[in-house]
Amino acid sequence: MNALKWLDKNLEKYILVCLLIVIVCVVSHMVFMRVVFNSPPFWSGRVSQYAFVISTFFSISYCIRRGASLKIDMLLGFSSNAVRKAITVSVKVIMLVFFALLTYASWGVIGQFTQLGTIDTALEVPMSFFFSIIFLGFVLTTIRCVQALVFEFFPENEG
Repeated sequence: MNALKWLDKNLEKYILVCLLIVIVCVVSHMVFMRVVFNSPPFWSGRVSQYAFVISTFFSISYCIRRGASLKIDMLLGFSSNAVRKAITVSVKVIMLVFFALLTYASWGVIGQFTQLGTIDTALEVPMSFFFSIIFLGFVLTTIRCVQALVFEFFPENEG
């Protein structure tokens, strides 16, 4: 149970930190190779690009878990508690439906790239691998949306 609590609090944070380290190291290596040897590695730009895109999808989940999604607090400030609760729950349900649809759609994209056998030319890795990571980001985001709804009704369970 302690491992699940740790994952619940830290999973996205550590994924994002690792991706940031990858981006910094790869870009630093690319700059060094370009300045010193006038020949940057062909793969470095693509690796940093993929790490950045993947970090975007995991940061969505991280923000939802932390309750840092975009919202207009002024509207909620002038509302009664019942209206505030209704607006908050409605927004969370809309987000859940939206990310569930994106999860479903990304699963279809993985299938298409798997059937086509598309391979990234710079890294020689199947494109379905990268879209699988994006799919996992959407799955985690959908789970965090469900979790946010549960915490809305049962705030004592929130860590």
